[in-house]
Order: sequence, then structure tokens, then C-alpha cells
Amino acid sequence: MTDRIVDAPLQLGLFAHFAEEAAEAESYREFLHLFEHAEEAGFGYAWVRQFHFRNPGSTRSGGLPSPFVLLAALAATTSRLRLGTAAITLPLENPIRVAEDAAVLDAISGGRLELGVANGAGAPAAAEALGRRLPEDREERRRAFLDALDVLLDALRGKPVTADGHTLAPTAPSLPDRIWEATLTAESARAAGERGYGVLVGTTQTVPAEVTAAAYLEGLRVSGAAPRLGLSTLVLPGRTREEALAAAREGIERKWAWGKDFLPPASTLAEKAASVGLHYGTTDDIVESIASQPAFRFTTHLQVQLELVYDGFARRHDALEQFTAEIAPALGWTSPLLAGVGR
Repeated sequence: MTDRIVDAPLQLGLFAHFAEEAAEAESYREFLHLFEHAEEAGFGYAWVRQFHFRNPGSTRSGGLPSPFVLLAALAATTSRLRLGTAAITLPLENPIRVAEDAAVLDAISGGRLELGVANGAGAPAAAEALGRRLPEDREERRRAFLDALDVLLDALRGKPVTADGHTLAPTAPSLPDRIWEATLTAESARAAGERGYGVLVGTTQTVPAEVTAAAYLEGLRVSGAAPRLGLSTLVLPGRTREEALAAAREGIERKWAWGKDFLPPASTLAEKAASVGLHYGTTDDIVESIASQPAFRFTTHLQVQLELVYDGFARRHDALEQFTAEIAPALGWTSPLLAGVGR
């Protein structure tokens, strides 16, 4: 086990990306079952990613446009899982409506919502379709995002949202303490730390994940907040490393083709697997691969992805069991079920 530099127990979450699935309705139901299984196996968090629309000509799912709806369904069938949005693309949404949906979900789930937001302002066509306008200048987009986030947080705290004093109903005054920001740069990660937020680091970054993570810890020195760094971790167990890599070829090539303009250079399949952040092979292979990842030293919340390289949900259920039984304990995770922790 590697020596982490954050003084916090390692938390385990299951992350669903959705955009790699072949059929929305079926995958939504299957992931709900997988999340329920994750709670039974000891996972503490469920994370879902928001995506609007399907790419032209794609046979794959467009993703999940309405995370609050799916998480509300999950809230009804679970009791302990924290319910995370990873993340709501705030520039494409009305922040007051986001606040309303978040407050209702937090109320019906018993305070289990973890509210992740993202700038994600690189989709002008989607913004236009949703009736939003994105500033052209990068710094202006960042300011607009932070302004919208402040509107959302003020609404959750119960501050007036209209000129004549109307407030949110219900409010969620504790939810601003559970804000996470999906970050792609050291600058945005540092700023998130300064504001006391958690940060969400994806499998594919425009800068190395450890650079983002280190900048975040620097920012935390300003806010004094406890670190909350979620690292997305794509895994594929197999009988051998070679067998797992071969089984993952189609998904790796598809992901690589999507991100080749900003991912680390690669030519072989193994190099591409490393570039897209895949950890694969036997239990020992995966433990060594995750533990040796520089960003893992900063990680408080390991977000496991079981998609992209899987040919069915039965294999994902098996991989989930293997992860909690063998892989996560070797990385320093202690199951809350074994520790006797309740909800």
C-alpha cells in the first residue's frame, strides 16, 4: 500500500459515466441495481455524470441529462449511500432551478446529497439548445460560473431569490458544505480549495491529475477546510494482465480516439490504456497500478468506474465484489460494514 499524504480514511464510491452505454433506459435500470449492490458491498458513495444530448451519428448513449431524477430513484432503494452529482454543468442550467432540485433531493434522501458542479463551458451548441449563452472569453466564463454558483449557494442557504423576498422552499442550509467542483486545471483546483470545496478529478485530464491535486491542497491552506479529493478510477479485473488488456481493446481505442488531442501521446494498446487511466489485470496488478498513480497519494475518495471496457453488467457486479473484497482493502480502505458503522 502506498503512503497517502492526506490524513483521512479512504472513502469508496461507484462512478457512472453513462455516455459509453448502448441504451439509455436499460443502462439506467442496470446502474441503479449496480449502485444498490455497491451499497450492500460497502461502498459509501454513488456518483453520476451529467451529459446533455447524443453526438451526431453516434450509436452510443447520450448520457444522463437529469442526475437528480436518477438519484431520487436511488434514494428510494438505498439508505446509506451518499448521492453525488459529478457533475452538474452549471453554465447550461438555471442556478435557482438547480438549487430547487438539489434541495428536494437532499430532503427526501435524509441529507445524503453531495452536490458536484462543473464549469464545462465548452459546448456552445448545447448551451444554445438549452437557451443559455456562454461568454467567449475564458476568464469571463470562469467568473460567470462562480457568480452562478454563488447564486445557487445563496438560494440553498435561504437568501431571497426574488426582489420581493421569496425564498427557496425547501431550503438546504447545510448543502453548501457538501459542494464539489470538477476541475481540469491547477488554477481551478486551487481556487476550489480556497473556497473550501471538494474537487473531482477525472480519468482523462488536460494536465496530470497529481498537478491538479497538489494545487488543490495549496488552496486548502487558505480556507482551512478538510481535504475532499475524488479521483475517478477505471478498472478491469482479469485472470492475467494480457487477457484483460485484450478484452478492453475496443473501449480503449474508442476513448483514445475521443481524447487523443489532449491525452498523453501513445501508440501501443498498453500505452493508450495508461493514457485513458485504465487499471487492469489481476488483483495485485490493479492494486499496484492504482497505488503507484501519483494522484492517489492525495486521494480521499476513490471513485471506481466499471464501464467503457465491459461487455455486460454481470461482469461489473463481479468486478465490484472483487474490488471491495480484495483490491480496496489492499489500498487502505476499511469497509464500514466490517467496522460496524451504520447509515
